[in-house]
Amino acid sequence: MMVHRCDNLRESIARELGAWYSTGLRIAIWGGTGESAAFLETHGLDAHRFPVVVDSDPGSAGTYVPGTGQIIRFQDWLLDHPVDIILIPCQWRAAGIVREIEAARIRYEGILTPREGHLVDFHAAEMVLA
Repeated sequence: MMVHRCDNLRESIARELGAWYSTGLRIAIWGGTGESAAFLETHGLDAHRFPVVVDSDPGSAGTYVPGTGQIIRFQDWLLDHPVDIILIPCQWRAAGIVREIEAARIRYEGILTPREGHLVDFHAAEMVLA
């Protein structure tokens, strides 16, 4: 029963990511190692459709996301290459990452994070939780 639910959640997020990709919006994924790398591989975020991966760890810059192959760029790359949407795969780190994004003055239209099997707008979700 639990395996079926996990498969459904994984498929739901994969479908939502496909829908976001089809909009033509520029999307960056924040984080390319550990939990973020597992999220990318689990949900099929391949280097062709989702090539932009950034991280706040300068030590990760210039390396590749294990399993999916995107080059990881340092967060400052987004200053010269703005995106519309930033996807933060690690929900538990989202608030801290948003503070980093704002401190670095990185522009964006929206921030998405996974919650309960769906991608949600970070700012709207934070208002609901407050």
